[in-house]
Amino acid sequence: MKNDYIVCVCGDASRAAYLIKGEKNVLFDAGMAYSADKMIENIKRELGDRPLDAVLLSHSHYDHISGVPFLRKEWPDLVVYGSAYAKKILEKPSAKKTMRELSDAAAQGAGLLKAPDYKDEALVVDRVVKEGDILNFGDHKITVYETPGHTKCSLSYMVDQDVIFASETVGVTTSEVYMPCYLVGYRMSLDAVEKLRHAGAKRIFITHVGILTPEDAGTALLPGLKKEEFSTDRVWDYLEAGLKRTKDEIVEIIKKYPAEEERLQVMLETYHKGVKQEEQPDFAFLLNAAATLKVVERECVGPEQL
Repeated sequence: MKNDYIVCVCGDASRAAYLIKGEKNVLFDAGMAYSADKMIENIKRELGDRPLDAVLLSHSHYDHISGVPFLRKEWPDLVVYGSAYAKKILEKPSAKKTMRELSDAAAQGAGLLKAPDYKDEALVVDRVVKEGDILNFGDHKITVYETPGHTKCSLSYMVDQDVIFASETVGVTTSEVYMPCYLVGYRMSLDAVEKLRHAGAKRIFITHVGILTPEDAGTALLPGLKKEEFSTDRVWDYLEAGLKRTKDEIVEIIKKYPAEEERLQVMLETYHKGVKQEEQPDFAFLLNAAATLKVVERECVGPEQL
């Protein structure tokens, strides 16, 4: 099946904004503030005079949502969907302050002085969705799955029993390494992979990557998998194995390095290879890594092992 109704429209290399075209046009995630103008240009190229109707938020991190205020300015009738917890987070001044700081760091990684300014009141969830909700967008029906693990607010979405837009909870396959992304729960991340596996989608979309295809087999995105062996089950197997392998690796990091500073440096060197600063600044990765270390220590390391 051709991917012609799903198009990457991200304004930067992070690949965190994908357009689902149809009778109604829906954006999965909204990218970053510093590249919002380019994202909007890309969307307009795809839609012409037709409007963007909705945004589906996978979670409340700056690199997935800070383009929302700029989209609202272009399409005032836009409706933003997200989880109840994401809505709660986006109502906190402290969270919005952190998002601005991370947005500026990403902009500086791209050679800019800072990210463009926006109104905080535009960065909100309009409609809360939950597990099992079915959203009707003309010729597309989109089913909501709660998949916490990366964040408490993480959601995945399945379009027409065709493509599952998996949240970052399942991990990210970068150009060099599988990046663990379980910031609030390791075991719940394993549960999320199992839930999405049984959803029965024909194709799998990985955040910051796109829809995985047989051509990705044997590359850095799906190492160890032959093209003729490619299937959705094998992709879920790879993602589950990545969760388990990195958990074991992080347990060893915790046991070997008693100081948090040392642990974070090893995490950076191990899991942030080849990632450009404009895609994810080291500062942002290290915040995530600190949370991941705490999760693994809490769930997987007994006091007798330290």
